[in-house]
Amino acid sequence: MKKFNTKNIILILVFAVAVYLRLDAYLINNSFFTDEILLAQNIFERNYSGLFLPLNYFQSAPYLFLVISKFISSTLGINELCFRWFPLISSLVSVFLFYLLLKEYFKNFAVKILGLFTFAISYQLLFYSQAFKQYSSDVLAAIFILLLSSKLFKTELSSLKTFALGFVWLICIMLSFPAYIMIAAFFIAYIITKRNLKILLSLIIPALFSVFYYIFNLSKVGASAYLSDYWQKGFEIFSPGIYKLNFDFLFQYYSFPILFLILLIIGFCYLYKYNRFYFRNLTSSIGLTLLAALLKIYPFERRLCLFLLPVLILITIYPLDNLKDNIKSKLILFAALIFFGFGYFNFAKEFVRGNVSYLRQDVKPLLGIVLQKKESEKIYLYYGSLTAYSYYSKLYPLPAAIGGTYPKDETASEKYLLSDLSRLPEGVYYLLFVKGTWTFDKDIEAAKKWFNLNAEIADEYALKSAYLFKIKIK
Repeated sequence: MKKFNTKNIILILVFAVAVYLRLDAYLINNSFFTDEILLAQNIFERNYSGLFLPLNYFQSAPYLFLVISKFISSTLGINELCFRWFPLISSLVSVFLFYLLLKEYFKNFAVKILGLFTFAISYQLLFYSQAFKQYSSDVLAAIFILLLSSKLFKTELSSLKTFALGFVWLICIMLSFPAYIMIAAFFIAYIITKRNLKILLSLIIPALFSVFYYIFNLSKVGASAYLSDYWQKGFEIFSPGIYKLNFDFLFQYYSFPILFLILLIIGFCYLYKYNRFYFRNLTSSIGLTLLAALLKIYPFERRLCLFLLPVLILITIYPLDNLKDNIKSKLILFAALIFFGFGYFNFAKEFVRGNVSYLRQDVKPLLGIVLQKKESEKIYLYYGSLTAYSYYSKLYPLPAAIGGTYPKDETASEKYLLSDLSRLPEGVYYLLFVKGTWTFDKDIEAAKKWFNLNAEIADEYALKSAYLFKIKIK
């Protein structure tokens, strides 16, 4: 029977922290934000075969992620917790797989704990563990491919097993778009290091699926002018700003980006010295991501590169597994303690103060007020509120509402709002504003000025990203 020594207790505590933080984020059951709602709308409106085609409302997600989400929501019910169940499970499994990956890469227990704890408290990993988006499963697929890559490098496969491996790659690319990058990185590292081309047999099955999926889905998504414009910044890989943007996103509570860069460079050097396969695999993962952005295939920006976070953690802590009793090693250790230590401290401080929030749009409390309105009172929806109101009408018996005009020119959105308000006849109204665009704040101010001249404000409810006015138009 395995003894519960100090190391086992520490490991259990770190796992407990990781599980607690994810369950805590999930069970808060925040309101859906706009992107979650738009993705859920596609689930409502389509059958399983329809999910194979390009999605509506400027959304895109891997087919297997959509199928699993539809199955869960159809089986367990239409609500936020059911839609977010698969991202939660993906995040929880990722923690366990990442620990197995750390065991592949490192011998030192303290280094494994450092990597696992960094992964456990990452704000973005926590946020997307409770968001109905595919980024949590992107991370899961990336870790699984890295873990499998390490195992495959140490194993000799028969031709039959190599061909069968293709089904594993197929599941990965059906679950995650960045899986293409991670699989390609493995092949580059494997073929260069082992000089064995037989592994290419495993690409037959995923290649056939990919051609079919590209023709019917990805080619049309990639041609979307809206998505290309929206992610334009993510294609500018020669701009220093994109790297600062991604650092702030991936390491939200961590300071010292220059210190991170130094640790990253040292990590690359140590990987090259001690394990060429790992060096080529991890370097190719980052390099191919940048190449995909340069070719405008896949943006290198914020949540779309969340799958690289495990890669970055592995690289930055790799030197700590190879420290010697010299001044260079002491400086590396000191730099790592400063960088990671301040990040841990900042996260713990904000968490204890209750400042770690996963809330984007807090509309549900306001909808509870709307449900209690009198029959004679009417509801007007600001154009940014239409999506949320439409979704929650499927969950709650919300009354019919007057939809705000969607502005053809968002720079002048307040003109459309004021035009709508001026056409409302006398009576009592609830006006619901949900923040979905950058126009929200200026339109709220424009509405308040209009109220001062044309209406009486009976009640006002202000939340982080939602507003509800009760007004009486005379």
